[in-house]
Amino acid sequence: MNETSSNNLLGIGFILLSCMTITISALLIRTIGKNLNPFEVVFIRCSFSLLYILILQARHGKKIFVSPRPVLLTARSLILSILVLGNFYAIVHLPLVQVTALQFTKPLFLVVLAALFLSEKIRLPRTMATLLGFIGILVILRPDGDIQPAQVIVLVAAISTAILTVITKKMTRDHATNTLVFYGNLFIVLLCLAPTIYYWQAPSLMQWVMIAGLGLSAYGGQVCMVQAYRYGEATAISPFEYIRIIFIALAGFIIFDEIPDNWTIVGAFIICGSTLFIALRAARKKRQARAV
Repeated sequence: MNETSSNNLLGIGFILLSCMTITISALLIRTIGKNLNPFEVVFIRCSFSLLYILILQARHGKKIFVSPRPVLLTARSLILSILVLGNFYAIVHLPLVQVTALQFTKPLFLVVLAALFLSEKIRLPRTMATLLGFIGILVILRPDGDIQPAQVIVLVAAISTAILTVITKKMTRDHATNTLVFYGNLFIVLLCLAPTIYYWQAPSLMQWVMIAGLGLSAYGGQVCMVQAYRYGEATAISPFEYIRIIFIALAGFIIFDEIPDNWTIVGAFIICGSTLFIALRAARKKRQARAV
């Protein structure tokens, strides 16, 4: 086995670990969110994440606190707050497969943002894939019926994820990853502080354990995803990201007795297919550009 194949296998392994940890996070959110206020849970969860970061990065001293662009960092942290709170609310109130499928729409919104704000030329294949992806959204939402607020919120979270991706790509040039993660979590903690105090309900010991596990699983999922793309080629490992929807479907059925309806399944396949095409096409273009 050559080095490239070995690295791709390692990348796939990290992707699968990421799928598992993100699934665990969703299950914990659904369980905890039924009994505690979302602001309180997010506040405690991000506080635990802050604690993990400070402990793990203690050896780097004050570097983690330095930012050359504090205004942009604040804007990024605000968008991250919308993303985290929106996804939390959606996971508590919508079927897990539906939430996951709508979360996978991020590449569709990235294409639109690139065309509108980066003057990027979008050729016909990617345009058609993007339109197909939005058809998948309509299949899931079925706008002729009642659209739930949680469905709108998860789409807003997906748009926020796309915006966050664009901003983060620019900021990683002069910011350490852990600086972005630290301030993102700190902003969420400060934002949720007042609602947490107002709605405070003392968690039970088991709820404390689950919230601590949520912080750890969320952090672990991010690390595994970064490591996956560090080692493996995007074209080789990105298809395995969509295994998460299988993990979510199985977990939702086993633990919460959830069975996705036919429209959600069809819409999920359309969204996953179109976004996978966009991702693989973009990765192939990058590889061709490097070869020139």
